[in-house]
Amino acid sequence: MAAHAAPNALNRSPHAPFTVGTGRTTTTAHAQVLSTRAVDAAGVHALAAKHPNSSAFHAGVDLPRTAPALTCAIDTTSSCLNNTATSTLTTTTSTADADGSGDSINSADLTSTSGWQSGKTVTVDGATVTLPNFGTGTYDNMLASGQTVTVPGSGVVNTGDAVVFLAFATGGAARGASGTITYAKNNCLDPNGDPADQSYQLDTVPDWVSGPDAAASLTLVHENHKDNTQTSPSSGPKIYAVSVPLVCPGSVVSSISLPLFTNGVQAGQPSLHILGLGIRPMTVTGTGTSARHWVGTWSSVQDTAEVQQSDGSPATVSGQTLRIPAHVSIGSHEGNGVRVHLSNAKGTTPVTFDAASVALQDTTSGGATAAAAPTPLTFGGNASVTVPAGGDVTSEPVTLTVPQQATLLVSVRVHGSVASMPGHATARTPVWVSTAADRTGDTTGGNFTQTTYTGLPYLAGIDVTTPTAAPTGSLVLYGDQNVNAGTGTSDGRHHLSDAITDAIATDTSGDGSVDYGILNAGTDSTSLDNNLLPQITNSDTPTNALNPLDRNVLAQANVRTVLVATGAADLLNCTSTSDTCARQVENGLAALNSQMSSYYTDDGLAYTNGQPVTQNSNLTVYLTTIPPFTAAHPGTATQEAAREQVNGYLLDSYPTQVLDFAAAVSIDGTDTSPTVKTADLSGGNPSDAYYADLAALYLHDTGTHVVGIPPN
Repeated sequence: MAAHAAPNALNRSPHAPFTVGTGRTTTTAHAQVLSTRAVDAAGVHALAAKHPNSSAFHAGVDLPRTAPALTCAIDTTSSCLNNTATSTLTTTTSTADADGSGDSINSADLTSTSGWQSGKTVTVDGATVTLPNFGTGTYDNMLASGQTVTVPGSGVVNTGDAVVFLAFATGGAARGASGTITYAKNNCLDPNGDPADQSYQLDTVPDWVSGPDAAASLTLVHENHKDNTQTSPSSGPKIYAVSVPLVCPGSVVSSISLPLFTNGVQAGQPSLHILGLGIRPMTVTGTGTSARHWVGTWSSVQDTAEVQQSDGSPATVSGQTLRIPAHVSIGSHEGNGVRVHLSNAKGTTPVTFDAASVALQDTTSGGATAAAAPTPLTFGGNASVTVPAGGDVTSEPVTLTVPQQATLLVSVRVHGSVASMPGHATARTPVWVSTAADRTGDTTGGNFTQTTYTGLPYLAGIDVTTPTAAPTGSLVLYGDQNVNAGTGTSDGRHHLSDAITDAIATDTSGDGSVDYGILNAGTDSTSLDNNLLPQITNSDTPTNALNPLDRNVLAQANVRTVLVATGAADLLNCTSTSDTCARQVENGLAALNSQMSSYYTDDGLAYTNGQPVTQNSNLTVYLTTIPPFTAAHPGTATQEAAREQVNGYLLDSYPTQVLDFAAAVSIDGTDTSPTVKTADLSGGNPSDAYYADLAALYLHDTGTHVVGIPPN
């Protein structure tokens, strides 16, 4: 392994206190650990401590449970259902009542419009969830009242790194709902060697109508009412994916107890509805000699329901094949496995891909020309796959030797005419489109024409295999335009992820290899519509996550390290005092740090006294200072003062987690300078040199122990 990727000598939990050189003791925002673990000689996870519940029974209708808890299987939840929240608009009175006022979700919006079929499965944020039957007049969701959801030993995913709930609240947000996860015998043990339970908390499940649009996995159009009328609220009913980290990733889960929160629905009182839940698989597939370890090598944020063309009109296709280039970071290793993630996360209707393929780009011809015949991709053994609105899908593995920093061409034939394609809004990446035919198998680019798309549809990520004996992880860059590089060169090779990859590969103190995946989860953010800081409505230190964080960061393949670079848009949209503006951003960054630090790596090695132990460690989180505002997006004197205050807070509060991006690009090399150096700007916007300077600082600070834990 190159010097810049050396393992840490002591993998300290990000939650633990630490003492800095000034003698000042500092703690991160999240002061409690879900659990610490050791592993005995047999390789069984052992819990050293359990997370203390920070809340008691917060029922929307404050009544104790008077009957035994309902029990069901995770893939057949009918015996746990106890409320009807969906209805079919008819001329007869509906019995559906989601909120105590006789309001309900229009079932056709779920089944016909969105593709969430009754009794079928939907995969959201990597977790497959079995849905109930909608619009039948019978129970179709679980009001969280302490039900026990068992996880069968076969036929479903029963090991992973997180549980994902598809949920919504009515009567206001549901806050502080706590439940229990029980592991199978000899899987997750307490210090006495006995089976241990894991307490979990859903910090906030947003209200179905007033909750944030940006966090929703599915936004619907209609709301039905008990008087047989139907309305279309400006902010339609929403369903949220809420993830909870598993403290013993890879251990078999035997059951999940839902929070004892809601005994019924009552107008104006919070009720917690759960449509279903699933376990997100780890990035280790197979067992024994057939085991494969996967790591993300490229990603693209899903942040728009409508990719546009350069003239502002929607990008459309009609039976055509899209060919999308992806400039990867780490190359494939053992087995040369590749798998591709396609997403309809921001879509409003199902999309069908008739065929898909992957190939290396021809390094001489470039463009849409492949170096060899593309390798077909399959999904569940089929060439074609339909992805519901809000959903995602991962291809089955194929064999393809992928060098580091190569460009892959992913081709997908989209079925029928599509008037709006979801994906990444500002991609700075060329996209090619073919004639109306399946061209996924074409080697040459003769049947493809470069589009004027400003965004990138459907393609969400690419994973490759990593050595089984010494698997590596991925670094996810989560942030605004400082990550997305929305003003960089539009060749798909000049995002911050590319700049960091290039810096590592050309580092004179390294060996030329890129030793971990570097994933771009950046989105241009100039308004609060798509800002990345969580809305703090309950705890200041949440330990679970909603979207976009869960989808774009925590669901990535073998993420071990996350770099957070955001806050500028929040400051530029704040009109309060500098202190108020700064504190809002400070609290948001602290909450993000708490959320991500509560999750665990899939197969990372921790070190005690310099010796590796088989233990899953917390994700490592880096926070970056906010660079000076630019001429293209200037701030007021008040906003500048707030920026400087935020930077001071970060440097003081998180000294071993902070990368000083502000100093890297400012005119005098400090975090307080209000001006970006001229050499890093083009037309008042950050240039490629700007992102190269950020990458150089990253390389220096992660390689010289400025941060406490280097990436690996």
